[in-house]
Amino acid sequence: MRRLQSLSVFLFAGTFALGSLVPPAARAAAPRPVTYSDYDGWNAVRLPHLSDDGMYLAYSLAPEDGDATLVVRNLATGAETTEARGTTSTFTGDGKFLVYAIAPVKKELDAAIKAKKPEDQQPKSGLGILELATGRTTTYDRVKTPLIPRNGGRYIAFSYEPTPRPSGAPAVAAPAAPEAAGVASPAVSPTPTAAPTGEPGPAIPRQTGRGRGGPVVAGAAPPPAGDIKRKDEGTAFVIRDLQTGTNIDVPNVTAFVVSDDDRFVAYATETRDGKGDGLHVRDLNAGTTTDVLSGAGRYKDIAAARNGSAIGFLSDMRTYAQDAPHYDAYVVNLTAGTPVAKMAVSETTPGLLRGTTPSDYRPLTFSKDGHRLFLGAAVAPTPTPSNTPVPIAVDLWTYKDLRLQSVQFHDVAVDRRRTNEGVYTLDSGRYAQLATPAMRTVLTNDNPRVALGFDERPYAIAESWGERDVDLYAVSLVDGSRHLLLRKTAPAQLSPDGAYAVVWNRATRHWNSIRTSDGKRTVLAPDAKVTFYDETDDHPGPPPDYGLGGFIAGTSSVIVYDRYDPWMVDLATGAAKNLTHGAGRAAHVVYSIMNTDPEREALPAGTPFLLSLSDQNTYASGYASLGYGGGTPRTLLRADKIVNYSLVQFGGVHQRIAAPIKARNAGRVVFTEETYRNPRDLWSSDLSFAHPEQVTHANPQLANFRWGTEQLISYTAKDGTRLRAVLLLPDNFNPKKKYPLLTYFYEKWTDQYHRFYGPAPGYPTLSRYVSHGYIVLLPDVVYKVGHPGPSALTCILAAVDAVSKRGYVDQKHIGIAGHSWAAYQINYMITQTDRFRAVEAGAAVDNMTSAYGGIRLESGNVREGQYESGQSRIGATPWDRPDLYLENSGLFHIKNIHTPYLTMHNTADGAVPFFQGVEFITAMRRLGKPAYMFSFEGKDHNLRDTPADREQLKYWAVHFDEWFDYWLQGAARPAWFDGVDYLHRGERNVRPLYGEKD
Repeated sequence: MRRLQSLSVFLFAGTFALGSLVPPAARAAAPRPVTYSDYDGWNAVRLPHLSDDGMYLAYSLAPEDGDATLVVRNLATGAETTEARGTTSTFTGDGKFLVYAIAPVKKELDAAIKAKKPEDQQPKSGLGILELATGRTTTYDRVKTPLIPRNGGRYIAFSYEPTPRPSGAPAVAAPAAPEAAGVASPAVSPTPTAAPTGEPGPAIPRQTGRGRGGPVVAGAAPPPAGDIKRKDEGTAFVIRDLQTGTNIDVPNVTAFVVSDDDRFVAYATETRDGKGDGLHVRDLNAGTTTDVLSGAGRYKDIAAARNGSAIGFLSDMRTYAQDAPHYDAYVVNLTAGTPVAKMAVSETTPGLLRGTTPSDYRPLTFSKDGHRLFLGAAVAPTPTPSNTPVPIAVDLWTYKDLRLQSVQFHDVAVDRRRTNEGVYTLDSGRYAQLATPAMRTVLTNDNPRVALGFDERPYAIAESWGERDVDLYAVSLVDGSRHLLLRKTAPAQLSPDGAYAVVWNRATRHWNSIRTSDGKRTVLAPDAKVTFYDETDDHPGPPPDYGLGGFIAGTSSVIVYDRYDPWMVDLATGAAKNLTHGAGRAAHVVYSIMNTDPEREALPAGTPFLLSLSDQNTYASGYASLGYGGGTPRTLLRADKIVNYSLVQFGGVHQRIAAPIKARNAGRVVFTEETYRNPRDLWSSDLSFAHPEQVTHANPQLANFRWGTEQLISYTAKDGTRLRAVLLLPDNFNPKKKYPLLTYFYEKWTDQYHRFYGPAPGYPTLSRYVSHGYIVLLPDVVYKVGHPGPSALTCILAAVDAVSKRGYVDQKHIGIAGHSWAAYQINYMITQTDRFRAVEAGAAVDNMTSAYGGIRLESGNVREGQYESGQSRIGATPWDRPDLYLENSGLFHIKNIHTPYLTMHNTADGAVPFFQGVEFITAMRRLGKPAYMFSFEGKDHNLRDTPADREQLKYWAVHFDEWFDYWLQGAARPAWFDGVDYLHRGERNVRPLYGEKD
């Protein structure tokens, strides 16, 4: 069963456009600077994916602000079809149809939200079905979740949204046909003709049978605590025959699933009087419906085995008449002549923890072979006595708390819904409890014997300051028994056959294998003359590993990485072979194994490897081929571009280039290429990569704007550290002129060399600055433990000096900006240097002594670990080395500041406590130093380019730009420099600058 493809969404969240969608007049415009009114017209490709046969490519072309367009391209002919407001989509398994979501008109949705209409009265998403051969489209209004068989093509299934009800009215079901008590039988109806409406909804599933990959059930969330008998709201449900164009309509459906083989649809119904409650299986081949279980109660969490052999579901019909009903787990054998529900797990099942029952808080999942059903168990519900007093809102913090009270508060919803995982084996009818309250986390895969269990309790307190260890256990899938494998270790990975756990040993800095049968430990690649930990890591804690490249199916081998090359290692003996014969290290090229099948648990044995390549000297990238036995990689594609940039934040060197998207049953792939000058385009190729074809033309209107060029520069800091930076120069650059310089940084930036920066509201929008005549400098920083502030100062000034020596930087107009960690560094640097004319430092820590004990609202955890072993790199506690905390805190040197200062620090910042911004701005105010702080109420650490933050982001971007344009380019002095009182906060309207009308 498939959902609308969300695969590789992170790969292509860039800027794209079709030339056919850009007005000719725009394409002919003379080059000019980018303005705010240009932002909303820039597009991004969302969710590109291929049909299984590789014939078609589909993606949604979404403007920065506006209605998206679904684009379907025939890769053989180049012909394209577009569907208005199409968003997520998926192809049917036979490649004949494309099923897609239809978003509402954005202006209508925005108006409904602005009018504060109830959610059910706002525009909802619709559904479109495109017949690829004819171009004929069928649409439906107000559709929730469609499911598409993974291997089929004839049928799809979907449910409708509830019918909107007047405000204050109770919820009622919205059947497609008149409801009759006790009726759940389908009725055939003709093709609808209604026009589409809708909102961007959840991804449309192309069902994958759940396997072990995640939920595929389409149902409502569990009832809230205290309402333990409330039923879900059933809605109209449709099984659509794509071949004949007819529908089967069923009312009052709350959940459903479609088998991968396109033969069965299972669905649950719930009615107000209970007479129509039940679980039903529709045999699409036979045209029959079987009521496999019926009776008043709830039916939910339906899962289908990937091979179509069985379904599983939960129901409380047996106990629904009680005050506190609980769920039982059922299985249905779909290979039997007549499907019948068999109770698999109940409160009396041997092996189930006493006092627990199957829970709907964890979705049911099948193993890929359909022999095992995984489920969660939780404490059986009990009614709350009516005279129970309301608890007093008070927290007790103690030194014995395994988790801080703030963490418990943050996790309260998770804790209330926590379950203990177990497994039911269909062949034997036995249940095994895998997780328990004492060992809450288990890792399973598709092997039939063993899982890994992680007991965090002995080390839970230390997690508050950054230490993350577990005791590792092997857990039997047969009877739930367990035995200890290793104490105080990092979490492990499990080999596909379950024979070995693979764990990184932080103390020895080596990979180890642990045989799950007896705990035998083996050091992997002990004689390798390279390191498998990050050679460049500059944090106080143990350096991280370079990662695993995947297990090899049917063998005892795993791929591990050194800095440049992949190694194949035998888990039984530890023997290792450098697959690329050191070619990567010799040339400073990172080679990484690519898995082009995301549903594959292990790499196939005996077949050549597809590698990504990334040259660490020039940052050229591409793909290469390598024989299964190893050798010298054969380059398939290499370009002075970023090829398929993965956008994995804080990922290692082997995670920078992503695998191309590959057609399931064909040798067709798509991937991206980009440089600073050339937008991220989508390309298509066969697996030889010999003749790649550009299949999108990203924002051809770029030719209308002044843009710029990129350079990679190298230089040496005063302490001898070799450094690099990315330099962006404006069009028509004249080295004899003087240009304002804006520096922007975080830690390392050169690994993003060749990245395209599309114009969109940001802080800063780099392309906007270069377009307006700035030079932009993006330098790397290398840190010395205990001295992050001085380290930043040394590296940043070295970069500014290196560019200044070239003679074209206006020394009186140099600025610097950064957010979060970079902002902290700026706060420190301006206490030590007057080199910058003005700075912006968003969401900065200014006082490490108070920030050390601050709480990260995003997790509830204390910030101690960030300083002792993490990003802040102090390497000690404040009571052991108070001098380091004082040395590196800008607040304690604030009297030295002579630089105009701007920051944004929002009230709901989940990463850096809001009071850090308050400390700094109030100190600057007291000292009479020019400083400004924007604080958006209720907003988090970052303003993101999402509907929830877009207005605030646009507002902040304008003020951010006005700040630097005034100080660095001599633009008019902004009126807000005189301040805005609380009674008139936020009244300034920046929307006209973006070409928007009120």
